[in-house]
Amino acid sequence: MNNGHNEEIGEFIQSHSQILAYSGKTKTALMAPTEIATLDMSEVSGVIEYEPSEYTFTAYAGTRLDEVNQMLAENDQFLPFDPLLIELGGTLGGTVAANMNGPGRYRFGGIRDFVLGVKYFDDQARLIRSGGKVVKNAAGFDIPKLMVGSLGSFGALFELSFKVFPNPDEYTTVISSHPTIRSALECLVRLTASPIEIFCLELEPNDNRYHLRIRLGGLREQFTNRIERIKQLISDLEIMDSAKEENYWRKFREFQWRPDDTSLIKIPLTPKLVPKLDDFLEANNTIRHYSVGANVAWVAWSQQIDHLDQFLKGENLSGLTILGSTDQIRTGAWDPGVFYQRVKEALDPSGKWAEV
Repeated sequence: MNNGHNEEIGEFIQSHSQILAYSGKTKTALMAPTEIATLDMSEVSGVIEYEPSEYTFTAYAGTRLDEVNQMLAENDQFLPFDPLLIELGGTLGGTVAANMNGPGRYRFGGIRDFVLGVKYFDDQARLIRSGGKVVKNAAGFDIPKLMVGSLGSFGALFELSFKVFPNPDEYTTVISSHPTIRSALECLVRLTASPIEIFCLELEPNDNRYHLRIRLGGLREQFTNRIERIKQLISDLEIMDSAKEENYWRKFREFQWRPDDTSLIKIPLTPKLVPKLDDFLEANNTIRHYSVGANVAWVAWSQQIDHLDQFLKGENLSGLTILGSTDQIRTGAWDPGVFYQRVKEALDPSGKWAEV
């Protein structure tokens, strides 16, 4: 990225009163309203530095996830937070800004655990660096973590540094099916309390049944022992066909289960809050998945957003629309809190960066 391009971005920032940065355009609901200027960062792309032996890399924010995955795979490494929307053109910057963790977050943690440093444009068009490019770093306030989930409201991401992990040799998935959401959750809670190493733990309502999908990763010779330990907690298990296993998780990460005429809404929650939400969604014929040990609900909503909004407010839950309609991006009991406001005032005192 040459200085001339940086100057062009700086001039754009200085010449507009409110801006939202974007690159891949994969999260369609999070695009800015027409009255807000948009800063296209898609050309801010490419890997800057990769140290396989250190398990770290630095890349521009507009770098596509599929490019990163291909680079890491050549050294049997991967992004442990399991990013989403890769095939649609998702980028590093958008993934961080929208906090788009995949099912693998259950085992390894989320984006906040793996982003080491950022460089971003502030409201004065200055390039600010925070954090570092190595794992052992303690340079100042942890702004990189604040950028995760910020939706671009603190600045325009320019560079990002991550730590990565060795890629598991193989995967296998076992399925436990249940007649009710409550019986499925009882098994899920037993699994989360166990010491068994599980990579992904998903709960999928389908065909009047509730399917727990339990993904294991590592050496194939270890799978038999782990599956036997799971059977001690859940007696009835089905091992997923290996040919279908990777394809299932790929389709899940790309949200191919979502009908095109629905909006995809992300709802953070806990397993205890799932039954009441699921009763509501079932009554409204809504396709949904409960991810990361039932700590996130992905909802394909097809009705008026007001109906869901009122329910979430009543349950003190909040939702964020990722794909589809932009009628109401934030739903439910959404309160950014005092901490967010203080960070916003500190990093963007002029209010340059739009809040979607």
